[in-house]
Amino acid sequence: MTTKHPEHRGGCLCGAVRFVASGEPIGSNHCHCGMCRKDSGSGVSTFVAFPTNAVTWDGKPREYESSPGKYRGFCPKCGSSITWRKDDDDSFIDFRLGSFDDPSRFKAQKHLWMSTALPSFAGIDPEIEHFD
Repeated sequence: MTTKHPEHRGGCLCGAVRFVASGEPIGSNHCHCGMCRKDSGSGVSTFVAFPTNAVTWDGKPREYESSPGKYRGFCPKCGSSITWRKDDDDSFIDFRLGSFDDPSRFKAQKHLWMSTALPSFAGIDPEIEHFD
């Protein structure tokens, strides 16, 4: 008997970039850093991480180096922000929660960069861990 792993589908706003992340996520977080705020246009960014080898693409995001060794992926057609990854660790890739077709399937496990959190967003999910 084979066990079917869940498939989590998503993509950009225009549909030019689509992905399937198979299995369970390896982590999820709310990031409060200023770079994620600028990239998302929001007060906090939520990410869901999957092993890189569990992801398949239909169309690929373009990337830019937002800080040394850190890359953000976006749709080359509509500009939707989709991913974040580290150059020195290709074992996982973070997806923006809003890029999933069904984001309700995920819950953040921790807050990152709380020292830079905006007061109006610092209180979301108070029961999960907080880190700087």
